[in-house]
Amino acid sequence: MKRAAVLVLLVLLAGCSGDEQPATPAAAPSSSAATPSSSAPPALTAADGRDYNACADGTCEVMVDGPVDIALTGQGGLHQLSVAAVTADGIDFATDGGGTGSLTPGCVSTLYENGSGSSCSSGEPEKPKPVDGVLAMQVVEVRDGIAVLRLVSGAVGPPPSSLRPPVPVLPTWHP
Repeated sequence: MKRAAVLVLLVLLAGCSGDEQPATPAAAPSSSAATPSSSAPPALTAADGRDYNACADGTCEVMVDGPVDIALTGQGGLHQLSVAAVTADGIDFATDGGGTGSLTPGCVSTLYENGSGSSCSSGEPEKPKPVDGVLAMQVVEVRDGIAVLRLVSGAVGPPPSSLRPPVPVLPTWHP
């Protein structure tokens, strides 16, 4: 019995020893942790790069990373579109007609003489179709402070009758 007590005491003292070895060896650092990910998204590209003069006809795809004025030739009743800022979510813009707004990927803003509209959808945005008298704006993608802005327009002129304000009909007066 004395012998068993000594063995228990030795086991307990060994458990309290300061020279304890870890039960499992430390894991070696993984070589893949230091390797950069190969799945980084490709760099943003736009059909017209940063050539804002390509937008003069109202149809272009350009990269924007800060304030820029884009000259137009009357598409949507406009002669200038100003990108005021690129935000994490899209762009802030103003027009020479006094309109201002924000535009995010997945949404299309349509600008026309005496009005505007917008629509948004989930998923991959479709390229707007050209409509006479209308300038459609779309942010294709925003990443790292750069936005890809797409403009699409038809011929310069009045918008379709469905977008024109109604003409009031005044009653006629007969004396």
